Amino acid sequence: MKRVNESDIEKVTVQGTRGIVHIWDAVREPLVAGVREVVPHSEVPARTHAHPEAQLIYVITGHPKITNTLETIQLQPGDFVLLDSNEEHYVITGDEPSRIFEVKYSS
Repeated sequence: MKRVNESDIEKVTVQGTRGIVHIWDAVREPLVAGVREVVPHSEVPARTHAHPEAQLIYVITGHPKITNTLETIQLQPGDFVLLDSNEEHYVITGDEPSRIFEVKYSS
């Protein structure tokens, strides 16, 4: 067993099309799992964005939107989003930040 605190993880900041997202990954292999903090008025990451892994997103705080360019879903704390591998997507925030937990995994 190992405890890791967010403050023990090096924060990575990624520029979006607009705004930024801060990333703390607790696990990087064989899957990626960690917390993302999307600042207000952001569209992150930069478009277009897709990856070979499937992805699960869980909203901790805030009310972000997520879009796959075909549909946009308004989210709230407690919502899960499941994305297929290679599905283009990005997150949009309004006036408030949003914290999400994310897992990327092979499907």
